[in-house]
Amino acid sequence: MIFKDIFLKNNNHMTIQEENSKNFIAKKSLGQNFLHAPHVANTMIRAANIGAGSHVLEVGPGKGALTEKILSAGASVIAVEKDERAISFLQEKFASEMETGKLKVVHGDILDFDPIELICGEYIIAANIPYYITGEFLRKFLQSPCQPKRMVLMVQKEVAKRITVNNRGTGVPDDKKKEKESILSISVKVFGKPSYITTVPAKYFRPVPNIDSAVLLIDDISNKFFNTDLEKNFFSVVKSGFAHKRKVLIKNLEDVSGFDGPKEINGEILEKIWQKIGLPMKIRAEELTLDDWKAVTTALSDGISDTAASATNSFPHFLPK
Repeated sequence: MIFKDIFLKNNNHMTIQEENSKNFIAKKSLGQNFLHAPHVANTMIRAANIGAGSHVLEVGPGKGALTEKILSAGASVIAVEKDERAISFLQEKFASEMETGKLKVVHGDILDFDPIELICGEYIIAANIPYYITGEFLRKFLQSPCQPKRMVLMVQKEVAKRITVNNRGTGVPDDKKKEKESILSISVKVFGKPSYITTVPAKYFRPVPNIDSAVLLIDDISNKFFNTDLEKNFFSVVKSGFAHKRKVLIKNLEDVSGFDGPKEINGEILEKIWQKIGLPMKIRAEELTLDDWKAVTTALSDGISDTAASATNSFPHFLPK
């Protein structure tokens, strides 16, 4: 009789958890699509090299599918979740992990937090975020003084392909098209090494989205690419360079804006820079490498005045909503 009572209590508890999960329906307003594929969560953990002793900032844990795998790998987790419904769900599901301090659940919008308020030092980001905040999310953490050492993210497949152009590896099928750089790809590569890990079909999410996703890894994140002065001008130059796709780069840069440097940048100055660097006169923005952009920005930045107006130094708004 005692065993029967214990079985009934446990069975009722499981039924409550299952019922809570069933009633926890994704909100379209929050861009929620819950992952229902444990093997994909495992792939993300392997890609980010998450294991015992790792400190992980998880963004958008939802029902905890990825959280569970991260904790099982031996890592400690700070999980930030905007949906208030998910907080109580996660607190119940991971009560023992929260009690031991392996998991901390924070209620709020990740974009409202300063990374330093949450975690700093050597940490990893794992995120299945709403796709409409991808650009702002990347900007926030890649430019933060408290950068993660790597990120593993679930993003739109096409976005992952754009970021990893010419640096994709074997994760995605060859489209047999000439690959071109973009503001997006350059803006990520100056901070880390992006890799396309795997395609995640839409069928692995609930509700099922209209597009496939991909696991994106950004490794070796740092500010080493920039010297003290370069970052102030780099994004202004890149943004102006991509401003008009039909124009060659040298024409676009005659109208560079948000730039701390010589007041006048004309065709004659640019031609001398092109000759010095060894760039073809008709080269377009998408044909430049990361090192080419650095060389152009450095050359244009000669003679910067400390009293010049502040430059636009923020990560470009490159993603549509």
